[in-house]
Amino acid sequence: MNLEIVNYLSIRIKQARKMAGMSLQELSDSLNNLVTKQALSKYEQGVMNPTNEVLIALSKSLNVKPEYFLKKEILNLSNISFRKRTTLLKNTEESIIEKAKDYVERFLELESILGIESTFVNPLSKLVIKDKNDTSKAASLLRDNWNLGNNPIPSLIETLELNGVKVLLIEEVDEIDGFSFLVDNSIPVVIVNTNSKPIERIRFTLIHELAHILLNFDSKHIFENKEIERLCHHFASSFLIPSEKLIAMIGGLHRSYINIQELISIKEYYGISIRATVHRLLEIEVISQTYYQRWMIYMSKTYGQKNEPGKYVGDERLRLFEQLMNRALAEDFISLSKAASLMNVSINKIRKDIASVR
Repeated sequence: MNLEIVNYLSIRIKQARKMAGMSLQELSDSLNNLVTKQALSKYEQGVMNPTNEVLIALSKSLNVKPEYFLKKEILNLSNISFRKRTTLLKNTEESIIEKAKDYVERFLELESILGIESTFVNPLSKLVIKDKNDTSKAASLLRDNWNLGNNPIPSLIETLELNGVKVLLIEEVDEIDGFSFLVDNSIPVVIVNTNSKPIERIRFTLIHELAHILLNFDSKHIFENKEIERLCHHFASSFLIPSEKLIAMIGGLHRSYINIQELISIKEYYGISIRATVHRLLEIEVISQTYYQRWMIYMSKTYGQKNEPGKYVGDERLRLFEQLMNRALAEDFISLSKAASLMNVSINKIRKDIASVR
């Protein structure tokens, strides 16, 4: 085994362990003393090679296919933006990042097999963000670039994926809402935790995390994290419902009283939460600060900290990866075993789930 393969192998073993959220000792224990903690450390440092028997045992313990360890393409991540609580454990954070990286690796490999070139050009790169007015311009520019007009967006995930953004939905611990990063300094990846979250919050988080990747914040200004979060929030709400549409639906530039049913209608039409809408109305000066505070108190007392009335009937599911997989199988670009490897499932599951007419 040459040095190049050893280095890739050592990286893969470490990535798989982090993806499983295990320490070296925990991994050793799961292997029933087949390999010591010290030996595992040497594997990850690339100074010792595991046998085939050990690799198979590692694949079972770490829940990856054996061929995972032989992959030579390593993705380079940059601009990692993680919205998390301080209680999020380090190994859990590493596990989530590695799972996202693994998903993107498999996605890009599938696209490569099909001859699809995964490219992305940031349409907002030349717009320097200094304040909320700039984020509003950015949201409008992105809608124009993606030919969305000012109408509601039925599926944000489909919109993002068709425009070159990789999306992953996870169900993890409550300490994380979502995060984003760039792959090889070009491909944007957005990850959202859907655990116990209403669909309108998932939609908002998708765009908020995308903002961290796309917005070009003014390098001459030192932005605090809270300020960046507020600007990303403003971008998300501006993208979900353009100001002119919100003003038209609310019936004017200044309102001293708003009925809850008006806000429910906006939520159910545009897929944006009532709380986000009310905050947006404050930002565009349709309502006063005093009236906004009254609304927040009313919402908390009536519906609690997170719940609210109205139901947005939307469909935010990942479809593109499975669609490409079906195409690759139907056109014999890949075998069932390769499909199982790309989806990290058993061949039996592939046989059960995939059907075609010939």
